[in-house]
Amino acid sequence: MSLAVVRKPAIVPVTDPRYAGALIVNPGGPGGSGVEFAVGAWKMIRHGVDSPSPDDPEGKYFDILGFDPRGVGFSTPNVHCFESPSLDQGWQLRVMEEGILGSSDAAFGRLWSMAIARAKSCSLPLGDGKDIKPYVTTAHTARDMLELVERHGQWRELESRRLLASRTPCFSSISFRFARQSSVPAELRYEPGKEKIIYSGGSYGTYLGLTFASMFPDRIHRLRVDELVDADDYRKVKWTDNLRDTEKEMHEFYRHCARAGFPACSLANQSGYTTIDSVEARVKNATDSLIHNPLPVLGPNPEVITYSDAKHLVFAGLYSPMISFPRIANLLAGVEQGDGTLFAELLRPYHGLTCSAEPASLDVTRSSYNMAAGILAPDATMAIACADGDDQSWMTKSQYAEYWHKLAKKSPTIGPMWSMFRMYCIHYSVRPAYRFTAPFKAKTSHPILMIGNTADPVTPLHNAFKMSKGYPGSVVLTQNSPGHTSNSVYSSCTVSHIRRYFHSGYLPEEGTVCETDELPFGNENATAEDIATMSGISEMYREGQAAMFKSTGGLPGTSFAALW
Repeated sequence: MSLAVVRKPAIVPVTDPRYAGALIVNPGGPGGSGVEFAVGAWKMIRHGVDSPSPDDPEGKYFDILGFDPRGVGFSTPNVHCFESPSLDQGWQLRVMEEGILGSSDAAFGRLWSMAIARAKSCSLPLGDGKDIKPYVTTAHTARDMLELVERHGQWRELESRRLLASRTPCFSSISFRFARQSSVPAELRYEPGKEKIIYSGGSYGTYLGLTFASMFPDRIHRLRVDELVDADDYRKVKWTDNLRDTEKEMHEFYRHCARAGFPACSLANQSGYTTIDSVEARVKNATDSLIHNPLPVLGPNPEVITYSDAKHLVFAGLYSPMISFPRIANLLAGVEQGDGTLFAELLRPYHGLTCSAEPASLDVTRSSYNMAAGILAPDATMAIACADGDDQSWMTKSQYAEYWHKLAKKSPTIGPMWSMFRMYCIHYSVRPAYRFTAPFKAKTSHPILMIGNTADPVTPLHNAFKMSKGYPGSVVLTQNSPGHTSNSVYSSCTVSHIRRYFHSGYLPEEGTVCETDELPFGNENATAEDIATMSGISEMYREGQAAMFKSTGGLPGTSFAALW
């Protein structure tokens, strides 16, 4: 296999005392592209770990290293189960057209049969010698990360020699060459088998990070995991502990809309005081109105806005409240008024086909298509998540129906969609060559920093405190905000603690809670100076969030393309 890797160099050379090493990043998934994330979000990543001033004599500056896990993105062989991307796109459109579970009395039966067709077909062995599916578990990827750490250490010493040699007159003396070799500072020399990781991962990237920490506890220099997956629940393929705080974030949407009022929030009362209940009622009425009366949109590219489209708009929007809360309000207000023009524009890229010429390598075609469309490769997601977990073939259709109804009751907002992850694992029969099955517990060579938001839609704060118990010395930093990952709402407090951790290793005090510098729909009583201070940072973080969602398939407001 070939692992796709990209490096955004630090602003200082490796021989500069301020050079702090290579930060390996993972945006989530499973199946998200670390290459795409590093290329698109490097400004946001760098802002969160580098010293604020590029001229700080005591500062610390990092390389940013992104990679596509095996089977994903630009790494080859790639996991794909259709002969061409255009056929895959057509299938995705068919799945979208069926609607979400519960959207009609026929949706469940049809989606169940489509899951059988796709998952069982994807389970068939390939005869070309490139069937990587048994080897794409998170445990394999953790081992790849260790190899990256080793190779970076090797490169670091070679690069140090090159830079130091360029500053010294060239002599042919063997003794001088030995002297020059020994002049490489000890901290820059490669130590085979002893190199340690510097890592930052969010969402599924926390499962990857904790798998690495459990397998290689003595190889941790710094490890930050942001918005933690309940690793035990994920490994059982239950995906049930994810939705503890989903409705809590929906309440935050209603609350902030009512707080900001009209026109900041289009669902607020235009003529007076807005209540949280009134916003909630308008969201429900606008969405439910589409169940039996989808909204037709006229124009050169006709469109129809469905109930499932509206539900996916809200689902995807919960990940990034600063970007998406106003968008949700605007589009649902349009639905209320019978105007789906803006909604149709948002959906158009995901309701069409991209029929580009296909190069000789299907791997390249598949990778390019996924990266350009911003769609999480569904087959790679299925292959990784199902192989990481316990076998699910025992589950019957009726047992699954009971499962998804429980999730829908737990979170009416996204439960029906979230339950789809498990449906495919029931029919996917490839079992891994190796997966991590030991307890998520380890005494790491340096304590882990864990971060959680108070109202995260799919990785509740509870998970961080649960997982922290297995790693002595680890600390949970709480950010008081909605959204998925701490980057979803900017907090200078959170960033300062992250920088301090990566620079010096110091962790926040137990129980530390960080407030945010911005609020969805705008801050109350924000001065012009406040707005000016935040504008540049906000733009950087919006750009980073867009890159993260593109790399993982969760672009705010997308339709069913983000799932399977």
